[in-house]
Amino acid sequence: MDLERFGDEATGGLVPISVDEAGRSVEHAAFVPDPLPSTLELAASTWSVVADAAHLLGRLDALAKELLPNPMLVARPTIRREAVSTSALEGTFAPAAEVLSSEIDEGLPRSHAVTEVINFIRATEYAIERRATLPISTRFACELQRILVGGTPSEDWQAGQIRRTQVIIGPYKGCSVLEASYVPPPPGALLDDGLSAWERWIHAESDLHALIRVAAAHYQFEALHPFTDGNGRIGRLIAILQLIDYGLLTEPLINLSPYFEVRSDHYRYLLREVSSRGAWDEWIGFFCQAIAEQAADAEARIRALLTWRDSTLIMLRGKRVKGVAIAVTEKLIEHPTVTVKNIADSHNVSAQAANSAVARLVDVGVLSEITGRNYNRVFSAPEVFEILFRGHATQVRTTRPGH
Repeated sequence: MDLERFGDEATGGLVPISVDEAGRSVEHAAFVPDPLPSTLELAASTWSVVADAAHLLGRLDALAKELLPNPMLVARPTIRREAVSTSALEGTFAPAAEVLSSEIDEGLPRSHAVTEVINFIRATEYAIERRATLPISTRFACELQRILVGGTPSEDWQAGQIRRTQVIIGPYKGCSVLEASYVPPPPGALLDDGLSAWERWIHAESDLHALIRVAAAHYQFEALHPFTDGNGRIGRLIAILQLIDYGLLTEPLINLSPYFEVRSDHYRYLLREVSSRGAWDEWIGFFCQAIAEQAADAEARIRALLTWRDSTLIMLRGKRVKGVAIAVTEKLIEHPTVTVKNIADSHNVSAQAANSAVARLVDVGVLSEITGRNYNRVFSAPEVFEILFRGHATQVRTTRPGH
């Protein structure tokens, strides 16, 4: 970490640290962010992006309420899209089809990449339910982190706890602290106090626009970096939950990570720039541009999914398809991957009826078998996948750049 970058405009201070590297003590410094400010002076151009993002979020939420009897119909696949993308941003790549197949058939072998993505899905669904009894807080984040790393190589004695070891963020795993691009606060009182202040700031009365509060809180969480692993994924999940808490969305209908994924270097650069020179305008403008574009993208995907469902049902009825096949199709935008057993269980029909429905949907091109097996076959709706996951990587990779 270039210590000379931290001048008078830095949003915190440097403290000396000593890191053990291969048996030798290396002296360096860590950055400790100041508590978040109660006011921010922002440029008119930044406010314009904030206003645009708020407008598009409002339009997305209104659309969901108007067109969907149950917004979770599209929130469920949105969560899975976020899981695939937020993990990719941290260097874990897993095919969406493999993730969804593994979800509905726990007997399938799972790579570490798929396990991590499914853990994020579970953490998100847990968080949505847990909000009713526990507000966003350090304890809340700890519970999510324990779920996130469970059963992965990142699970260790610190899982679900604020870290008690120093971490660094660098260009590659195992780099020296002297090569780090960012060194977060050392464990102990400075980190604990920073998290307490972050938690109070999130829930305090404020004149700041809600979107600015979400952007600032996300920066602070990443700057504090409270866990040994999972900070980015948990931080982005908390940002989406804040949008709900602050009344900007009623359900998790938006994906932030796909926007950040293709701009990952700039995303991390701007986070560091807030620390080193107080670049709030650039960071908040970038964050709110992500909100704006992803809200518009979510609206387009919802419309495309509903159009596909309605036109497909019309096509099926024109071909005199009925019964279980129609019921399955009605739910494909929520559950785009199915098995015969899954259909039999969820629709309370016999295996023979489920198999006949699948065969008919394959015959008319609605479903496609994706495993190539003669047993334990998994089927997906390729057109739904195209709408939901276009642009995602299809290769599994598990190399994470730093912590």
